[in-house]
Amino acid sequence: MKRYFLYKITPALLTMIFLAIFVFAWQKYNFGVTQYKTITLGMPAAEKANDYIGWAPPYDRVPEESKFFVYSLGDKTMCISDDCGMGGYFVECLGGWISGYKDIGEVIDYGFGGVGFDIDAQKIITIADKDGKIVGIYPGASIKNIYYILRNHRNLVSDDDFEGCSDLLPERWNIFTSLFYRF
Repeated sequence: MKRYFLYKITPALLTMIFLAIFVFAWQKYNFGVTQYKTITLGMPAAEKANDYIGWAPPYDRVPEESKFFVYSLGDKTMCISDDCGMGGYFVECLGGWISGYKDIGEVIDYGFGGVGFDIDAQKIITIADKDGKIVGIYPGASIKNIYYILRNHRNLVSDDDFEGCSDLLPERWNIFTSLFYRF
């Protein structure tokens, strides 16, 4: 009788544990949306090729040769390129441009100031293609998630570039690559 009960309860417990892990992972993974407050896919990006951004030279303009653009609000305090940490290093390796702003101030905020976006409590990342059109919106994401976010936008760079830059990252960034690799 005890064994029969054990055979019934074990699959139920394993199923509940699996579901709990799945729900936890689902909440932590940054999924893109088609619209967030005042931002929609296809609208012009905050920063695109040859835009003046107010930094000191040589970073006073967004490079024209950038393959894509990453714009972060509410995460890092004023960073560009590899100053944004490992995520910035990865974007730069891929040939993209990344900039992050913690305070909205005079930066382009997509009109968030008028819709109740609290820069101190919320974060958002937008991904734009070479033409400066937004192709990805990730509310709640931070620059440290950029590797996982850019896996959703593999069409922005060649597969060889993506794999080459991925190999340069520390192992902790690549730990789930083999598990969740998209073919």
